[in-house]
Amino acid sequence: MKSKSTIIFWAGLVFSYFLTRLVNLKLIPIFTDEAIYTYWAQVALNDPAQRFISLQDGKQPLFIWLAAIMQKVVSDPLIGSRLVSVFAGFGSIIGIYLLAKELFRASENPVMQSVNKQEIAKRRKREPRSIDRGNLFSEKVAKIAAFLYLILPFTLLYDKLSLFDSLLTMFGIYAVLLTVKMIKEPKLDLALLNGLTIGAALITKSSGSFFLYLLPFSLILFDFSKKDWKQKVTRWIGFSALTFVIAQSIYNSLRLSPLFYIIERKNYEFIRPLSEVIKDPSLHLYSNAQSLLGWLITYIGIFLFIIFLSATFYGISQKDRRIFYLLLLFLVPFIAESLFNQILYPRFILFYLPPAILAVSWGFVSFMGVSTKWNKILIFIFAASIVIPVVKSFFILTNPPISKIPQSDSNQYFNDWPAGYGVNEVVEIIDKESRDKEVYIGTQGTFGLFPYALNIYFRENKNVHIFSYWPVDPEILPSEIMGYAKANKTYFVFNENQKEIKNPNLSLIAKYQKGIGESYMRLYAINPVQ
Repeated sequence: MKSKSTIIFWAGLVFSYFLTRLVNLKLIPIFTDEAIYTYWAQVALNDPAQRFISLQDGKQPLFIWLAAIMQKVVSDPLIGSRLVSVFAGFGSIIGIYLLAKELFRASENPVMQSVNKQEIAKRRKREPRSIDRGNLFSEKVAKIAAFLYLILPFTLLYDKLSLFDSLLTMFGIYAVLLTVKMIKEPKLDLALLNGLTIGAALITKSSGSFFLYLLPFSLILFDFSKKDWKQKVTRWIGFSALTFVIAQSIYNSLRLSPLFYIIERKNYEFIRPLSEVIKDPSLHLYSNAQSLLGWLITYIGIFLFIIFLSATFYGISQKDRRIFYLLLLFLVPFIAESLFNQILYPRFILFYLPPAILAVSWGFVSFMGVSTKWNKILIFIFAASIVIPVVKSFFILTNPPISKIPQSDSNQYFNDWPAGYGVNEVVEIIDKESRDKEVYIGTQGTFGLFPYALNIYFRENKNVHIFSYWPVDPEILPSEIMGYAKANKTYFVFNENQKEIKNPNLSLIAKYQKGIGESYMRLYAINPVQ
């Protein structure tokens, strides 16, 4: 039975998780990528022939399929799509707890690495406190890891956005959990589950391939001191091969679509081919590494980053193979992105953030056990280290534009042209106008925030007609939309044009500031031309 404290912990964690993720779920406005993905999900839901629509832009479809399912049960398409990330984040917080328990459980403590199950049972009779302390250690690490996942602004933000990254992170956590279990005891069921999990990651985002590449690194955790280690290694190789085959089979099922080839083409918009990296490995290495580290520190705070570094150095000095394994899970994708990526966003870090969270949690609990006289100071340091992340998370929940997250993210989501401030107001105006008459609206943009942010809300409204244009000269509007203005209520939305418009055929209805930035979205009424 679970202890009362564990029940209270989980009740508080579940309540806090859904409170932080669901409260003000639409306070962050829809932004460009979300508009695209939400529109794709809506199309996939309503047109079976378009279930692979995301492949048109080289994006794997699993997130889109799940968003389509949620849109079927939730009336607001954006909320439906964002709920996929909310539930994925909930899976992640459970998964990181289970992974910490599995990785740091008593039988895997450094002092007991060579103890088999029979010896553990005997030791439990002779030294029950030793085993209990080991289990208590892993429980503490697991609870702190889950708590950090809950309060960090990095995880909070992406659990509230309709993006692929939270879902990918969840699959990554469970892939590592199953990998750790399989290296301890190679079993067919674990291999099958791991293949399915990594396969799901592969049809979520191309970065899911890292979980296949990282499989061999789990041998670091293997206990070669046991007499039957050769048989276990042989079984592990066989089951790992099965995991690989299953994962690749799931991924290659996307070949059913003739658009499959676009995935690779899209990937090379973001990364350099290996041949180019070999010719000039340092081309983006330093700038990418600097950006990735800067974004990570901005999101988790300098003090938690210092604890992460201290924990990894301490773990390696103690020859703790688990910490070395976690460090590899973090460093391999970090170095790969630094070497290969031509385009980077902070969200590319998210799927390998959990190993860092686990290292921080392990470090704090380990430092607490070194000397009890320092424990109060350590608790204070840890409490102080989470103040800045908690404050940032609070602002994400209440006033996102001032949350002080990395500028590249704040510009995308809050303070520059990709942000969708004003979309809800425009939707409300068009919806009201179209109740008893036809309304025409032109948009600056044919792919992205416009027209998709309007398409998703007016798909079933036969009175609303949306036309998209690119490029658009604000002083000379397309003749098509001007023609509709002669006999119908007609609007035009400018999102990227920031200059004053002097077109006499346009009357400004409203302009909407993008967060605290200097970018505005403008809604104009088109005056009838006789």
